[in-house]
Amino acid sequence: MTGRATERRDITAEVIATLAGMVQRDPAELSPETRFFDDLYFDSTNVLELLMQLETDIGVEFDPEILEPSDFEKVGSLVDYVRRALRDA
Repeated sequence: MTGRATERRDITAEVIATLAGMVQRDPAELSPETRFFDDLYFDSTNVLELLMQLETDIGVEFDPEILEPSDFEKVGSLVDYVRRALRDA
């Protein structure tokens, strides 16, 4: 995917849609400020499930060597990681 195509995609909406399906909530209830651990009560298993689902839904590959705990602080921080991963792909 080219950088320009990545810019046109609404990555935030795509991540939120995947997350909403996973946690069975309305996407309107989630935002870039939603915290995975404090607001959604995620654990490491939930994070892995989300990453696998995002790989399928969005077509991004997650590199465990690059992922940092801060990438999972909020939905917005994960969106930033996804944007970088898609841009660098």
